Amino acid sequence: MFEWQQDRHWLSRFEDILSTVNAVTFDVFDTALTRVLDTPADVFAIVEADLVRAHGPLFRGYAALREQAEFDARRQAAARGQREIGFDPILDALEEKNIQFAQYRDELLSEEVRVEHECCIPVPEIKAAVELCRFRGLPVLFVSDMYLSTAVVRSLLENAGYESPDLIVSCDTGCAKWDGSQWDIVLDRFGEAGRILHIGDNEGSDGRTADDAGLKTLLFKRARSNHRPGGPLSPDVLPFSRLLRAAMLRLAPGGADYDPTALPASEVMSMLGASWGATVVGTYVRWVARRAQELGVTHVYFCARDGWLPQQAWYAAKLDEATGITSTYLYISRRSLNFAAASIGCTPDYLTESTLDTLCAVFRKERLRDVLSRADLLNVGPLVEDILRHFGSLDRVISFDDGAAELKDCMRRHPGAIYPVLHAKVTTVVSYLTQEGVHEGRVAIVDVGWHGNMQVSIKGILEEAGYSPSIYGLYAGLWPAAQRNRGRSGWMESAFRNDYQSIEGGYGLHNSVAIIENTFAAAHGTTLGYRQDGSGIVPVLAEAGAVCAQNRSLLEPFQNETVAVIAQLFGQESHAGVTVDALTEKAATAAIDRLGLSPTMNEIAAIGSIQHSGDPSHARLTPLVQELVADLSKQERVDIDHSDWVIGSALVSLRRATTPDRRAALAHDLRHRLGHYDDRTIGQFK
Repeated sequence: MFEWQQDRHWLSRFEDILSTVNAVTFDVFDTALTRVLDTPADVFAIVEADLVRAHGPLFRGYAALREQAEFDARRQAAARGQREIGFDPILDALEEKNIQFAQYRDELLSEEVRVEHECCIPVPEIKAAVELCRFRGLPVLFVSDMYLSTAVVRSLLENAGYESPDLIVSCDTGCAKWDGSQWDIVLDRFGEAGRILHIGDNEGSDGRTADDAGLKTLLFKRARSNHRPGGPLSPDVLPFSRLLRAAMLRLAPGGADYDPTALPASEVMSMLGASWGATVVGTYVRWVARRAQELGVTHVYFCARDGWLPQQAWYAAKLDEATGITSTYLYISRRSLNFAAASIGCTPDYLTESTLDTLCAVFRKERLRDVLSRADLLNVGPLVEDILRHFGSLDRVISFDDGAAELKDCMRRHPGAIYPVLHAKVTTVVSYLTQEGVHEGRVAIVDVGWHGNMQVSIKGILEEAGYSPSIYGLYAGLWPAAQRNRGRSGWMESAFRNDYQSIEGGYGLHNSVAIIENTFAAAHGTTLGYRQDGSGIVPVLAEAGAVCAQNRSLLEPFQNETVAVIAQLFGQESHAGVTVDALTEKAATAAIDRLGLSPTMNEIAAIGSIQHSGDPSHARLTPLVQELVADLSKQERVDIDHSDWVIGSALVSLRRATTPDRRAALAHDLRHRLGHYDDRTIGQFK
């Protein structure tokens, strides 16, 4: 599947300890064996896909039911005083969910065992360690906390090349590593605890409880899996799951205590590019190509800045050659278009209500100075004097509920001063758009989307100039609020969520808006406007110092890997068992849901540190997850209403709770406030 680079540091440490012990025990899953999937529960997703193919819709949703059945079976066993369960109690719990599953009872077990054999691969370092033990004559025992029987786990080990493994499994012994009872069996087998070495990946069951029993321990973290308790669990997530696991396992280990679940941010972003980026962006451009052909589009405009990565993917996938559709990178922004379009319908004596809405739109909280600056109104003397009389200072911070209405009143009094500034922008915008050919033929604009405001502005400006543009908006996503623009925008649709769909069920995408906007974006600054340069019109771009630095450290590794894997997939190569045919809208949506709703702390730390600007002025950059840098641990509530990544903020705050009581209170509050999310996602907050 890929070239595994062994952790030589760990093997050296292991060999140094061997001379001090008489026996060695090894954990099985994520130590001796690991799966080719992002998280162990994704095994159930493969089982679901196979069962649906064999038996039809009865088994849709099986993966989530299978996971919940195990939780229920364990809870019932704990109430009876049992430490561990086998597979039969899980099957019993499944039948409680759906009595029709009873007739497939044997098949459900055999199918899961078959999939485990398909997904489990040997870990080279542990194979080398076992061989070294046997060379030195040291007994080896595999020890596993697992619901699958000893016979099944032994067959998995043998299938991976571990010959005649000696093995104890919790479901058959009735004892477990997690509570330390399994170590009594190990001690009965080998004697003196201090002469036994245990190898495993889990700090608790392989580290702390073994230490408490007196064993020597050496954690092996190389093959750790992610464990994602939130977000939908379905077969649609499998392309992302396979790609991410392959990206993690092929990394070269670094340092003496290497842990793939605790990597530097640049490596996390690189892995996400090779998996999440390849799935989401690859699907998006594949969808754009198909829809553009079906709509008869002859030219595609990838809109700055969020269209930059999709255009690179378009070229890497050779979709320009495959479709015969040419493309251009179009330098536009809300600032460069919307304020020019705001002059439409206005006169020197009157500003429309929609114009005032555009001029006074405030993102959360902004300074008056920034609101005026983005519309180039800071030098409009009569307006500024009026605002100063009313507000006292241009540094006064306003919001939608506090100050925006008064600002509108000020502007209503000065249409004669404001209108010429807005109208002057129209000429250069029209010149740039017509220079780039946006007014001619059937063309598509590709952008992340959300409301379609820029498409409305382009169409309105060109029509005001006497043209009849035929523009199709092909977006990543559209929110319900985009409905109000339908009559003015022309054709709009999106790959992952359209405006006729309610926000309910789209919470993964809602959490991923800022993630998509930043990971798709170019390194240059936003488009401020346009100017004449020789015989042509060129864009005027904002300074991009912080953006460029961020791009080099975080976004460039992500984008490079995204493009590389897309080139491979569209070149008809299989990557980690994934082919280009797996890049479907459902697969991309599942990837968006998984990262948006159930990120690891490592992913939150990397993505959450991206400096994001949500305001139209791009005047203020803040970390996507502010809780990473701000000491908010003493706040009574997490400000998720103003978070750019609600789940990321909530999980960081919960992790940083200073006391058990504080954590319990915070978890209760978050479950209540996120009650509209799916049960699996809410279940993360404990």
